[in-house]
Amino acid sequence: MQVQLVPYLPEFLDRFMEWRNEPASIRHNPLITVSREEASRLRLAEGSDLKDPRPFESYRWFIQADGNIVGSVSIKNINTIMNYAEIGYGVAEQWQGRGIATSAVGALVDKAFSESGLRKLIAFVHDQNFASCRVLDKLGFIREGFLREHYIINGRAENEVLFGLLRHERANAP
Repeated sequence: MQVQLVPYLPEFLDRFMEWRNEPASIRHNPLITVSREEASRLRLAEGSDLKDPRPFESYRWFIQADGNIVGSVSIKNINTIMNYAEIGYGVAEQWQGRGIATSAVGALVDKAFSESGLRKLIAFVHDQNFASCRVLDKLGFIREGFLREHYIINGRAENEVLFGLLRHERANAP
């Protein structure tokens, strides 16, 4: 299956809204309810060119698998002084279990380290989201911490696992 990262286009918004509201997304992420208009405004405020990470607060690409838009990956919470950022990702439930997330996050990591001065990427993953943890494990991320009751998800305090990957670790990965 061919997986590519593509910049946002307004025609992706309906799919984004659909998979954002799927049970797995709601179960594992601290999401706030947003209108379609607000989601559109937020997507248009995100960048997709990492050569200068200062103009935007976050960057997002959509995952295209065999011609279908099936998810997205993002870079956010960029610290330009310390040169690290947080990544996020999601794949529509009907497309999960096919290696798409691993391919897309791998492409995101390669993009981040080759097109920016970032030296470290981090990810927070709900401790019960085993599939997402496997994605990061496969890509060489290291489990750096366990954050007790770190996020509020659906009104409940939930644990998160903190993952990290350094630029030189990706360069040395198989």
